[in-house]
Amino acid sequence: MFTKFTTIAAAATLIGFSAFAQTSSGEAAGTTNAGDQAQMQMDDATANVFYSDVKARTMRPEAEWSKNWAGLSDEQRAKMKSDCSTNGATARSEGDTRVCEWAGNN
Repeated sequence: MFTKFTTIAAAATLIGFSAFAQTSSGEAAGTTNAGDQAQMQMDDATANVFYSDVKARTMRPEAEWSKNWAGLSDEQRAKMKSDCSTNGATARSEGDTRVCEWAGNN
């Protein structure tokens, strides 16, 4: 009898702790999912300046950005800077935030 009671008490404790550790969205607290982060919409030419795989958001080495950026038209660069300034930084992925900071300084 004591063993059954102990098992039930342990299971209840684990279930209670699991419920406590979740956020209101049902996701465990402290976890991040890159797919849930907002991504800026860029045309292919602009995205290829910064990302080697646009869909997976795989960043190119920052040393390549200047050369690739120079290959864009003035209109493409202006649009990128405008998009960065109108899209709030809190709504962007970490990579897009880094890209916008870099583009704003170049």
